[in-house]
Amino acid sequence: MQTCKVALLQLLTGIALVLALVFLNYNFLHEFYIENQETLAGPIINGFILLLFFTGLIRIIQGYGFYSREETALKQFRKNLTRDIDELDEGISSNSLIAGRYQRIAELKKARTHIDQNALAATLIAQQSLRSSYPHFINNILILAGVFGTIISLSISLVGANEMISNAGNGGSITGMTTVIHGMSTALSTTMTAIFCYVFFHFFYSKLTDIQTNILSQIEEITQSLLDTQSNTTEADVLRNTDNILLQLQELIAEMKITQEENTSSARQLTNIIKISHQNNGSINHHMDRLEVLLRDGFRLPKL
Repeated sequence: MQTCKVALLQLLTGIALVLALVFLNYNFLHEFYIENQETLAGPIINGFILLLFFTGLIRIIQGYGFYSREETALKQFRKNLTRDIDELDEGISSNSLIAGRYQRIAELKKARTHIDQNALAATLIAQQSLRSSYPHFINNILILAGVFGTIISLSISLVGANEMISNAGNGGSITGMTTVIHGMSTALSTTMTAIFCYVFFHFFYSKLTDIQTNILSQIEEITQSLLDTQSNTTEADVLRNTDNILLQLQELIAEMKITQEENTSSARQLTNIIKISHQNNGSINHHMDRLEVLLRDGFRLPKL
């Protein structure tokens, strides 16, 4: 079973257990948190803590669902690596992280651009940190919310203590004592609520961060071992290609020298042919002059 599904099942089981405990101890919790409250400070602070808690849990559940789909996409991508197919992202959602990484590397490879895996990893981490930023905020603020409630409750207790001192002997001490007890009770309830919510929330938030780290590490592993090696060029490859280019240049220069020598020889031969042609033209002209004289004398033609 996938890690995300296991974590989600544990979360739902934990929520069910908490609800069962609340149901079994409903009378005590109702009396402790709601009844006999002198002010609304306790219900308001505890409600605020629970609101943060449940909204954070919703985001954690959404994160589990997202990374569950990513685990499925990674599993399918690894299967595609063992198959003889042209596109490794076949059968994978284009919105998945691994498909986006594969397409990005394909674009860089097509553009013949150097692939910086560190930059790709940093970009992916920055994008995914936004997904867990709110749960991270809730994880940090739950205890502070409990401390805030404790401070307010102690302030209420101090008000009651001041009332006891000011109205000592006038019957106001009873009211003051009630306020002090109420403040201490509210401080205890807010602290208990905050601690319980923090422990429960932090456990499943830690699982979310572990799952996120595992997904991102798998993507970088695939990039390093299977994709990056096919598209990236190492320093040794550059040196090897440079040596091959130099050898080809040497062969080309040697061929150019041979061709130049052949051209020089052909030019010399052409020069000799031109000289012979000039000499032959002179001899032909001489013979033509003699032929002209013979024809004129033979036919007794006048000279021109």
